[in-house]
Amino acid sequence: MENYNLIIAGVIGSTITLFLTAIIDFIKEKYRTKIEMQKLVFQRKTDAVERAISWYQEAIDCYRMMQTACDALEEEYNPTTYNRLEASFAQAGRLYANTSKVLNPIYLYYNFSDIETKYDIQHSWEYINYAVKELGRIDQIILELYNQGLTDENDQIKTLRTKVLDILKKFARAIDVQITIITEIMSKLREEYQKI
Repeated sequence: MENYNLIIAGVIGSTITLFLTAIIDFIKEKYRTKIEMQKLVFQRKTDAVERAISWYQEAIDCYRMMQTACDALEEEYNPTTYNRLEASFAQAGRLYANTSKVLNPIYLYYNFSDIETKYDIQHSWEYINYAVKELGRIDQIILELYNQGLTDENDQIKTLRTKVLDILKKFARAIDVQITIITEIMSKLREEYQKI
């Protein structure tokens, strides 16, 4: 009987050891999976932040180029300066063409609605879109007037130029708002990223 008790004790001891080993292995695997998941999220977050910061910096550079052209046009309207403004519009078009691919991942990890609300991003966007369309429309009208033989001294062209200058002043303010928003978002990203 003693041998039987020893065998049962050995089986129970082995079973308990196997059970404890299985529990420990399960806990280790769960911990390892959690660490791997955190590592993967960190890497994806890092990639998203890097791409977003790069895009935001390009956007700021593009906006500053627009502001420089606007400032120059406010002093004196000339075709060269206007062409520089149009070039900045083309650059912005290329930049914004891949916005969703570059910026959408960042919105998975971060929320900037407080900044966007604080500066009323929608209002400045709407004015920028209006200004770009209106400037293009006025430019076409002026070109048609030139083709009809009118010069810069014509009252109709002068009136259109005055309207362009008014649009450019408001456009520059809307660009300032966008630059402020982007700068604040970049600061928030850097702060949050440094906490990781």
